[in-house]
Amino acid sequence: MDFLSGLCLRLQPPIVRWGAAAGLVAVAFAVRYAIGDNAGPYASLLFILPIVASALLFGRGAGFFATVASVVLIALLLDWNSDVRVHVAALALFVLVASCLVFVAASLHRALDSAHKAHESTALLLDEMSHRVKNKFAVISSIIALQGRQSSPEVRKALEDVAHRVQVIASVHNYLQLSRHDGHIDMREYLVGLCESLEGALDSSERTISLTCTSARVLLPPDRALAVGLLVNELVTNAFKYAFGKDGGTVDVSLSDASPDLVLEVSDTGRGYPAEPQQRLGTRLVLTFAEQLGGTAIWKTDVQGCVVEIKFPIKPDVTSA
Repeated sequence: MDFLSGLCLRLQPPIVRWGAAAGLVAVAFAVRYAIGDNAGPYASLLFILPIVASALLFGRGAGFFATVASVVLIALLLDWNSDVRVHVAALALFVLVASCLVFVAASLHRALDSAHKAHESTALLLDEMSHRVKNKFAVISSIIALQGRQSSPEVRKALEDVAHRVQVIASVHNYLQLSRHDGHIDMREYLVGLCESLEGALDSSERTISLTCTSARVLLPPDRALAVGLLVNELVTNAFKYAFGKDGGTVDVSLSDASPDLVLEVSDTGRGYPAEPQQRLGTRLVLTFAEQLGGTAIWKTDVQGCVVEIKFPIKPDVTSA
């Protein structure tokens, strides 16, 4: 439909529209001439298709032009030495039927044109709305950064955490705008981009910490993708802050498909999970986001470093929503 709409809008000059209609009729005439008498008494029906196509693509004028051209060509192929009245009646009936089809196809042409213009208008409004949303996210981030510079170190760290969460929400909005999957987000593209952004924001010259990310190609709706992104943000941020000493280490993020569930795992090669963990805000947020996804979060203590596993269903449980 988009192709037909674009074609209707691009071929606006009458000479182009009528020329294209003449070309379609000429193709039908060539086919009719090649078939010859084998086509039987209904050979003129071959001209119906170019007439309808001309009216649908280029409007009513092109459709009537194709009708006239078709009648002339059909008349050239008829034997006027006999059955003149029959030929005239047949041509008159052909003109009547073709004219009705032209009106129908032209109505479809106008509807197609209106739909195309409405689509363009909607796309423009969505772009404008997206631009405003991006500006609002930028303003929020700027306010948080400005407030952080004027605050104590403890408050500054807390505001930086808030800024990271805002950036995660903004990143979901950006991926949704660029989505090629009917409003769903490709988690492989999204998580890799998110981890690259986190590594750049959290990296410190005092130690070397590498962040790797692997993900199955899974499509999730925006709300679930956002929850996964916030989980990754919290777990990776916590690992960068608390897991390593001066020597640094490695943080691995993986999202695997274990249908009907997905398994998000964030592991590090750091100090390991403490025997008596404190319920910090980050931990509480991880539990909250996992619950929103309808899943569970488990901190594994029998491995080197720290491993956090979140298992949740690919599709939300609508009965419990």
